[in-house]
Amino acid sequence: MIPDLCIGPLVRAVSPTSIVIWAELTAAESVTLRAQSDTPGEAPQTVSQATVLVGGHHYVALHMQGLRPGTWYRYQLTGADPNSELKMATAEQPLQYFRTLPDTDIAEGNTPALRIAYGSCRKSETGQQDVFSAFGNWLREQATSREASWPHLLLLIGDQIYADQPSEKIRQTYSQLGSKASGFEDFRLFYQHAWATDPGARQALACIPTYMIFDDHEITNNWNSLPTWRAEALAAGQEQLLVDGTLAYWIYQGWGNLDQATSQHPLLKIMQKAALSGEDAVEALRARIRQDLYGEALLPWHYEIHSQPAIFVANARTERSVLMPTDKKKVVYEPMRIISQSQTTDLQNWSRNNHGTLSIIVSSVPVLLPPLIGQIEYLTGLRLWFKQHGILGWLGDRLARFQQKVAARASFDHWPLYSLSWQDFILLFQQQQHDMLILSGDVHFSYALTAESTRKTSQKRYLYQFVSTPLQNALNASDQQKITAQARISRLNYGGLKHEILPMTPTARDIHIEHNLLFENTIAMLTLHPDQQGQYTPQQEYLGYMDGSLQKIATTVLPTTASSENGSKTKD
Repeated sequence: MIPDLCIGPLVRAVSPTSIVIWAELTAAESVTLRAQSDTPGEAPQTVSQATVLVGGHHYVALHMQGLRPGTWYRYQLTGADPNSELKMATAEQPLQYFRTLPDTDIAEGNTPALRIAYGSCRKSETGQQDVFSAFGNWLREQATSREASWPHLLLLIGDQIYADQPSEKIRQTYSQLGSKASGFEDFRLFYQHAWATDPGARQALACIPTYMIFDDHEITNNWNSLPTWRAEALAAGQEQLLVDGTLAYWIYQGWGNLDQATSQHPLLKIMQKAALSGEDAVEALRARIRQDLYGEALLPWHYEIHSQPAIFVANARTERSVLMPTDKKKVVYEPMRIISQSQTTDLQNWSRNNHGTLSIIVSSVPVLLPPLIGQIEYLTGLRLWFKQHGILGWLGDRLARFQQKVAARASFDHWPLYSLSWQDFILLFQQQQHDMLILSGDVHFSYALTAESTRKTSQKRYLYQFVSTPLQNALNASDQQKITAQARISRLNYGGLKHEILPMTPTARDIHIEHNLLFENTIAMLTLHPDQQGQYTPQQEYLGYMDGSLQKIATTVLPTTASSENGSKTKD
């Protein structure tokens, strides 16, 4: 019997000469990817690979190399019968195109514009418009003008599923689910619902190279938020939740982020071995993830996207300061990290080796927050007198205990709270020779912010934080009021930076913007325009669901100040 596609195809990691296509099948199969370029007379290219068995399910991540840079390809997946295309058992099949990245030459100034769509937080709530679904429908409508309108990359930066908060729609679809996911099979159903049941979502994932990173709801709310969280979760018998949730993340999100030919990721090696042996890889994957969970061997989840400008996708969740049950001598209330020292070193090396004029950092949780709440989190993370002796040490210990209680009660878990990583970030920005742009989600409202160092520097560089969220999980009225109240303060200096919220202009009627914060389900379209010197001017538009279709609803207004010594200007 010919297998069907259970989920997919998904277009994943891309380069100027390669692509990864991911899919889940209903049965074991040798899968062939066939790609035909738009170049007249060029023969199609093919690559084949056997599915990998994980937890009784069948997956494949086909890596095709030797492609032409900046070229469109129409593709299809076939099984053992090359004349039978693998399809999902639904009426509407997605358009299956992908475009390789252009082959840029920074030295010769060959830097075309880059378009990035990004967003986070899609809960599949009943009664809310699904902007991600609308985005897929918009891509289909724009197919004939895809070169000019489709983004080059799609970044899904956190909370692709809400495994701890199943919506009523998911409960109705999968009656076997409990109050939250607890094992691999449960997590798998959430991904199936998110990516296979909606034609618009399927279309988006089938044509735009997509990169992903987890936040907390892929596992559970506020996962790893404070040093004691993991030990308490393990003591409460949640090992399977943490292991299988991470396993599901690897299969459905993390695997496809990687260059399958060059990556040395430990879990990728297990997958490659299982593809050859035909054995179920689930227990080997669980064993390696369990080592990471107990702090025995770190699993790297951060990665680079080799676009121009270059992109570093940070893992701001699993490497936070953690107190393990065996860490008897570790101080519970010491200053914290949101990313490990090893990831920090990788980020520093990446920045140092970036020869372009702009660095893009992606973090599921914002680095820079609206000024007042950012300053409160920053002060909550400081540990005054922490290493002092006598009465000052005693006061520092009591203050630290109080600060951690405040952080837990207020659900603080963004970069300003983690003082060691914050200091590393400030130093990184002060030392690098190029502009910096941060993309984030998480907070369920959208905004843009600019910051500059409080230390005088010889070179003027811009630092922007752009946030687009949610795709589908709008805040309730009470939470909106709380956030709006603190947003009345739009400028503050703290932590070595001067922060300022940027203006946001509505471009459609009845759009909810207060104090330059956007409270709508949205996906952002970021365009980076290079000038003759290779300096990039960001242009950000927010797209939302209006009058039955995806439309531009707001735009970020950038300051008209010089972004570098050469005098290039940012535009309104």
